[in-house]
Amino acid sequence: MSDGAGPGLVERGHAAAARGDWQDAFDLLMEADAAGVLSAADLPALGEVAYAAGHLDVTIEAWERAHAACLRVDDQISAAEAAVRVAMHLLFDTTLMAPVRGWLARAEGLLEGCDEAPAHAWLAVVRAYERMLTGDLTGARQWARQAIDVGSARAPAASAIGRVAEARLLILGGDVQRGLALLDEAGAAALSGDLDPLSTGIVYCELVCALQGLAHYDVAEEWTEAMERWCETNAIGSLHGRCRVHRAEILRLRGACSEAEGRTHGLRGTPSPPAT
Repeated sequence: MSDGAGPGLVERGHAAAARGDWQDAFDLLMEADAAGVLSAADLPALGEVAYAAGHLDVTIEAWERAHAACLRVDDQISAAEAAVRVAMHLLFDTTLMAPVRGWLARAEGLLEGCDEAPAHAWLAVVRAYERMLTGDLTGARQWARQAIDVGSARAPAASAIGRVAEARLLILGGDVQRGLALLDEAGAAALSGDLDPLSTGIVYCELVCALQGLAHYDVAEEWTEAMERWCETNAIGSLHGRCRVHRAEILRLRGACSEAEGRTHGLRGTPSPPAT
């Protein structure tokens, strides 16, 4: 492929991503990568569109490569950001906690002594869920609060997910009403359109899971409908399948078993959201 064709592929890939055409963006960036014209600076974009198009393996590989590339040029903050992204996808899409902890430890080492950056907020988000999933609710609360505080200034999407984590922790601790109020705030943030697609999907999914766990099925159904409307134009990666699973669960609870079964066709490979 000529030099002129390579940059064209990358530029077209970025343009496709900007308009939300995830599969086209993925195909173009993968073609550029195969041709050897995808730069290290473009690896995060490949990771994002790969996830958006539903290719988790490519997502993780792209962020691992971005991490290694940043280490080669001694860019510790960017290397930490990439490590956190690997950990985040492993946690939310596989719940393989050992590698999650390994990547988080790597990110923490790189961020030690660095000025506060968005990576600190995202690290706190993943740490909050990692602690929650292992039963350390006290530690999880501390990390969730850090995600909110740091994210409010550095990474609003991380702050929004931190609020969801805090809400779920309040509910698990018995303060249901306060937790529900925080969930409403998080849902409003998702509806506002101010968050990126991945963060919006995580907020929706976590909100519905929390409401189902409380047997608030009517409210869960309302948020599931909102999630479905969002999915029609914006859903990415495994969030397509998760939305359908949530709808199937609501239908089953309402006795519409045949319709619920229809919702789950083709979802054998869809990862389940973390159970808390």
